[in-house]
Amino acid sequence: MRKLMLASALSAFIGLGGCTTAQIEQATSTIEGNIQAGTAAVCGIVPTLASIADVVFAVTGQTAISTLSNAAVQAVEADLCSAAPSTQSARFRALPSQASAPAFIGKSKHGVVVSGWRAK
Repeated sequence: MRKLMLASALSAFIGLGGCTTAQIEQATSTIEGNIQAGTAAVCGIVPTLASIADVVFAVTGQTAISTLSNAAVQAVEADLCSAAPSTQSARFRALPSQASAPAFIGKSKHGVVVSGWRAK
């Protein structure tokens, strides 16, 4: 269901030519939120927006989050999750909640330092 909703959100933003800056920023925020929700559901972490941007560049070579394909979003989520410790580990339990400053989560399989929080 989440992938269907993500695909719907992404398809709405595919043709960004002629869009205003505000529309592109909204598309970026939506996709970043979807990536955070996806990683929270799959691997129990909520990465910072900076970590998402760094992984997007490492995985896709592009800086425009607003134009990511569904497959690219899934690849980014998988790379972010590769940095997460096991949810059963003491290291995972030691991660802070979003109410505090982000912490080092780990390095992704592309070598990107991922920071963020433990999902609720």
